[in-house]
Amino acid sequence: MKVLIVDDEEHVREGIDLAVDWEKFGISERLQAEDGRQALDLLRLHKPAIMFCDMCMPGMDGTELLRQLREECFDTQVIVVSGHDNYQYTRAAIRANGLDYLLKPFSKRDLEQVLEQAVTAWKNREINLLEERETGFKIKRADALVDEQKLAAYLKGESAFHEGVRGLLYKVGLSSERLRVALILPCNRMDLVDRRFKGDRELFVFAVNNIAHETLRAYGAHYLCRLDDYQWILLTDLTGSYRSALEHRRCMEKVTKAWREILGLDALIGISDSEADAAGILGAIGEARSALLKSEIGGDSARAEIAPGEPPRLTDQQFLLQTTLDTGNKAYAAEIIRAFVRKLRQRGTLRLKDLQACTIEANLLLERASRLMHSSKVAADLLMPLWISNLNEWERTFIQHWWTLMEEQGQGGMGNRGVEAIREYIERHFHEDLSLSFLSERFHFSPQYIAKKFKELYNTTVMTALTELRMDKARSLLQFTDKPVSEIANSLGYDDENYFGKVFKKLQGVSPLQFRKQHRDS
Repeated sequence: MKVLIVDDEEHVREGIDLAVDWEKFGISERLQAEDGRQALDLLRLHKPAIMFCDMCMPGMDGTELLRQLREECFDTQVIVVSGHDNYQYTRAAIRANGLDYLLKPFSKRDLEQVLEQAVTAWKNREINLLEERETGFKIKRADALVDEQKLAAYLKGESAFHEGVRGLLYKVGLSSERLRVALILPCNRMDLVDRRFKGDRELFVFAVNNIAHETLRAYGAHYLCRLDDYQWILLTDLTGSYRSALEHRRCMEKVTKAWREILGLDALIGISDSEADAAGILGAIGEARSALLKSEIGGDSARAEIAPGEPPRLTDQQFLLQTTLDTGNKAYAAEIIRAFVRKLRQRGTLRLKDLQACTIEANLLLERASRLMHSSKVAADLLMPLWISNLNEWERTFIQHWWTLMEEQGQGGMGNRGVEAIREYIERHFHEDLSLSFLSERFHFSPQYIAKKFKELYNTTVMTALTELRMDKARSLLQFTDKPVSEIANSLGYDDENYFGKVFKKLQGVSPLQFRKQHRDS
């Protein structure tokens, strides 16, 4: 927080400067000016929180300075320094404009009292402005999500083309003519959200969008629309020489490279080489999908043990998987699915359309088992996403879906002791890279089931409990050790010091370094 002291008499400026324990009020810098013109320059440059201002000064006086202050809408809290000769005039001016005043000659007590009121007023104003900005951001974000959902409904073919589509494209910054389309499949989305973003999907989406924007903004207008978790449409309205199909491909390659290098996100991309207008986007998306289905995924051609040909059939494992439902043996179910995925890898090559065929078979098995067990689970909740494009994610998702089906029927479920075991494990290993998916694999329960049972017993989420344990340890390390913040972050399972700092400040209200300073000084 900064303070500006404006008075044509140097001894008055120095008197104010020396009379106050500024640190006590959270003020880190004091500035001085001998007239209104010099003060105005400092106001524009430094934007101080508080200004002490004399009214009678040569050149630009206090009245003119305050008028300029109002015209330029400064948030600065003003304390007028007034002499007895013009006090009545000054007091009237102050009251009319909601300012505070300090009457010469002033005492140290008077100075600190009026300063404390100004600091409080400035802090309250900052809080109100922050709340207004947050409210505005939330409204803007909600509006953007609604627009994305409307546009996604059209791009998925759920609604016919209408003139409102043109309006939506215009609203997100695109023309409705000469658009280019790329269909993007995030391959390792689940792992990144779990491990790097600690389950925060919105933060992941923000990072993905931000990188795409930074990469493409030099080339032209663009918009990333999520059809679902596994399908993203990137619409571009590239300008000039970038309109060619070749340049469009190069731009898309730059985006996927940036995601990989910055986030560790792998993505498959299908590109339509045709330009499309608003009414023809669906045709371009179909072209991009056809290109994607031919993409090779997984497999290890250098160590292929099975000659290329028809991939193994998941339905051949139906009897064994049904046995696990009858016995409640989750470990065996997981091993059957992992063995099947190993066979897929051993083929040496695997195309996306082959994995989709496996997904269709998996959904068929899930639906059959659900009907046999009279599951109350909604069919849509049981189905595997068709556009999963990563074998590790496919394996983990199918295991979790099968376990969910077993848990719905009371097979392989857990009581309080199972939840307590997970809590005890978190307390012993909170410094490690834990996630719901990791706990799911270790304890043989679906993430949804763990989350539900944990909330029932402890009235909090797994990730909230984990974060609280980490922050409790962080407070102790900051207060009683001299370890650098980066070392503390790493010791608590945070690879990113900045992310650790954001989590800490969100819960504590101050940064790690500010927390350390406060508790060392107290």
